[in-house]
Amino acid sequence: MCNIAGYVGCQRAAPLLLDMLEREEGLAGGYYTGVATIHKGRLHYRKVVGDTATLRCTTDAEDLPGTIGLAHSRSNSGGDREWGHPFVACGDQLAYIANGSGGQWKDDPRRQAGAQRLADAGHRFSSAHQGAIGSYPMLNDGTCVHMSDAMAHGIEAALARSGDPGQAIREAFLDMPSEIVGLFITVDHADRIVGARWNLPACAARDDQGTYIASTPQAFPGPPAWWTWVPPSSVFTVTRECLSLASLDSPDQAILDDIDRAHARQVVLAALTEAPQSYGELGKRVATLSPRSELIVQCDPAYEVLWDLQREGLVRCRTKRVRGAEPELTAPKFIFERAL
Repeated sequence: MCNIAGYVGCQRAAPLLLDMLEREEGLAGGYYTGVATIHKGRLHYRKVVGDTATLRCTTDAEDLPGTIGLAHSRSNSGGDREWGHPFVACGDQLAYIANGSGGQWKDDPRRQAGAQRLADAGHRFSSAHQGAIGSYPMLNDGTCVHMSDAMAHGIEAALARSGDPGQAIREAFLDMPSEIVGLFITVDHADRIVGARWNLPACAARDDQGTYIASTPQAFPGPPAWWTWVPPSSVFTVTRECLSLASLDSPDQAILDDIDRAHARQVVLAALTEAPQSYGELGKRVATLSPRSELIVQCDPAYEVLWDLQREGLVRCRTKRVRGAEPELTAPKFIFERAL
């Protein structure tokens, strides 16, 4: 699990995106953090091993120019700085971030075949690591690459063929399937963020400053005038003025948001009456409310209920520091508890 953020509008994107990340990274991130923006035909990006505070104090990420951008905070799942997001494709023209895992497609041969096909076509992966890491794709030369690195290059290749950003991410998602949500920006289409979602969380909001994308409404800057969940199995485009949706061809089974919010609220409150809980613990309890065992839309109801309960003053959130991705680092972990 990770947390994602995106913004298109009239304000400088970088500081706004870092603020968004800090409001959500203790849910499922804080170990690897990065941001990318576009300004005057150039892609700018920074990433570090560490949380958003580390990104702020060790780089000039907050000063990156541009009014469109993406940001990402990743879980502790291995690799060095190059295994953090964003991943940048050939030519420094396209940046991609994602949240999720292989899920039901973890062992699907299309994932490795797609990455190898890109390598054979001349794409070079910044995440290439000698030897295996988890279930990430292994190439014929013995190197392992981050799936999101392969996806960035897959989108780039598909975009070169079609010229259509929505079609490009659709092709990449179907070619190398994972239970993810992904977003990209590219210099050639610098007025929009393009994304696709199977079942991992993405919600959008609008105000007079622009349009936002995040993992949870908790990330938005203040109570938004309007917000919505991006539907599962969709391709979406975010511009300053609007959110546009299209269908992403369904996998073997339809993906439904089938967890009742009232029931999820009861489960969360009951759990927090027992003891303070992290999101990971609460999310597992909420997930059991779905009748399915795979492709569960579990984060949306848990994130939404927690956000509502905090706004109502029934639940509060504190930050606990835990060991980070490197011995000298710590990461934030949100702990939720019933308000007195």
